[in-house]
Amino acid sequence: MWSNLIVFHSELKERHQVEPDGMFAWKTCMRSVFLGDSRLLDHPPESQYGPYTVYHGYSAYQLLLEITSGIKSRLLGETEVFSQFKETFKNANLPKTAFGEYLQKLRDELIEDTRKIRSKHLVGLGDQSYGGLARRFLGDSQKITLLGTGQLAEQILPYIVESGREVLVVGRNSSRLEELESKFPIRTAELGDKIPVQEAFIISAPVKVSHLLDLTHKNSKIIDFRENDEGDQFSNFHQYFSFSYILETLKKNENKNKKLRGQLEIFVSKIVEEREYVSSNNIFCWEDIPCIASLK
Repeated sequence: MWSNLIVFHSELKERHQVEPDGMFAWKTCMRSVFLGDSRLLDHPPESQYGPYTVYHGYSAYQLLLEITSGIKSRLLGETEVFSQFKETFKNANLPKTAFGEYLQKLRDELIEDTRKIRSKHLVGLGDQSYGGLARRFLGDSQKITLLGTGQLAEQILPYIVESGREVLVVGRNSSRLEELESKFPIRTAELGDKIPVQEAFIISAPVKVSHLLDLTHKNSKIIDFRENDEGDQFSNFHQYFSFSYILETLKKNENKNKKLRGQLEIFVSKIVEEREYVSSNNIFCWEDIPCIASLK
C-alpha cells in the first residue's frame, strides 16, 4: 500500500527556507513534514533534500507512526503531536483529488496504529503533554500571559484556564485570537500592543520576546517552550524555565524511557511489517492502480 509513499522530514531551523513542491505539508513548531507519492514527482531525491531527510515506502510510514505516537518527541509519548496530526489531516484540509483519498487512507491507518501503540505502551507515563508541564511549572500562579496562537498554544490552554485563572493570549494573527477567544474563557491582545505580563509568561511561539521583558514583573515565571531562545536574555529577577531545563527535570525517568523507546521501536517495526505483508498479498490495493494520471 505505501511502497510509493515519500516523506521529507526536518527539525532544523533552516527548514522554513525550503518547501518541496507538489507535496502535502504538515508543520508543527518542532518539525516540518511533507508527504507525497513518488509517482507524482519528476525526480524524487534518494536521501536528502536541502535541510530535509527523505524517507521512502514503509520506512516513511514508520517515521510518521513514530511521530504521531510521540516516540520521536523529546517528551516521550506527548499527546499534542497526535492531536495536531488529526487536525491537519481533516478531510476538509486534504486535496480534492485521488491523492487526497490516498492521504485519507494513510491518515486512517496511522490513527489506528497510533492508538494501538499508545494503549499498549504509553499509558501512565505522567506528564505526556506540554500543557501538563506548563501547569506543573505555573504552580499557584493565577494571572498568565500566553504568547502564541498556533497549535501548541491551543493545546496548552485547556490545562491553564482551569481553576479560574486569568489568561491573556497574545499573538499576531487576529483571526486566530478571535477563534481562541470563542473556545476558551480568555482575553486576547495583538502583539503590537503593550502587553502586561504579571505572575507568569508562557512562550509557545518561535519569536523574540526581549521587547516584552521590560513589561514583566519582578519574579515573574517565564516558561519557555521554544527549542531556540532566539538570543533573548533573561534577568535574575525572573524565574526562567527554558525548554531544555523543563526536559532536564524529566530525566529521573530517562533510563526507564530509554528502555521503553527501544521496546516501542521494535513494536512499531512489527506493526509496519504487518502492514507491508498485508499490502504485498492484496492484489486489489492502491499500488495496482495503473493510471498515474488518476492520482493527480
